[in-house]
Amino acid sequence: MDISKIKENLAVYAEGRGGLDGASDVHIGNVDGLEGDQYVKFTKHSKQGAPQSEPSWFPVSWIRAVDESAVFLNKNIDEVTSELMDQSPGA
Repeated sequence: MDISKIKENLAVYAEGRGGLDGASDVHIGNVDGLEGDQYVKFTKHSKQGAPQSEPSWFPVSWIRAVDESAVFLNKNIDEVTSELMDQSPGA
């Protein structure tokens, strides 16, 4: 994957609960930037859609696709919620 396509403010989407064959992707936040070439730092959104103040991180390996407007993850919303990192991986 070409990580140079990952830009600040891109929307981040997890797979819907039904996977690719089920529910639509779920907007979970927006990219803040890359940390090295292994992790994406992003700001999560609450269930009401408001940005939360503390950033989170996920590995680049979770990304299934990137286009000009969004990053799409290969994890569903439940997996993302339970596996996100709330501290910088370099800390």
